Amino acid sequence: MNHPPRGAAPPPLPPRSARPTADAARRRGCLIALVVAGCLLVPVVAILAAIAVPAYHDYLGRSQVGRALAAAGPLQPAVAAFVAEHRRCPVNGDPGFEPAEAYTGPAHASIVFGESDEQVCAIELLLQADRHEAVDGHRLWLEYDVAGDRWGCSAEPDDRYLPAHCRG
Repeated sequence: MNHPPRGAAPPPLPPRSARPTADAARRRGCLIALVVAGCLLVPVVAILAAIAVPAYHDYLGRSQVGRALAAAGPLQPAVAAFVAEHRRCPVNGDPGFEPAEAYTGPAHASIVFGESDEQVCAIELLLQADRHEAVDGHRLWLEYDVAGDRWGCSAEPDDRYLPAHCRG
C-alpha cells in the first residue's frame, strides 16, 4: 500500500466556486421535496375530481327540478281554489289558467293542468335542462287529493334528482 509520506500536507481543496454551498444544497433538497409532493398530489386531485364531477352533475339536475317545483308552487292554491268553487279540476284555458306553453320557464317547457289517471287534480310539468339529459324532457306531477286537502308528487327522473317528498 502506498501511503503519503509522514508530515506531507494533505491535497489542496478544490476552488471555492466548485464546492456546493449550503444554500445550493438546501435548494436541491427543496426541489426534491417539491417533486415528491407533486407526485403525491396528482393522484389525490384526480380522486377528488372523480368524486366531485358526478356529484356536481347530480346537483345541477336537482336544482333544475327544484326550480320547476318552485315555479309550480304558487299554482297549487289556485288549483285548490278552483276545485272548491267549480267542483272539478281545472284545465288549461279555464279562467285563471293560461295555455300550457304560457308557463315556460328556465327549468320547465310547459305546465298542464287536468285530471290524472288516478282521478285526482294534477299539475304536470315538462322539465327542460339543456345540459342534463337525465332530467330534460321528463315529466313531474303534483297531484291534489281533494278529500285529504293535500298535495303529492311523482316524477319520471331518477330519485336522486328529486326532493324527498317526490321520491318513491
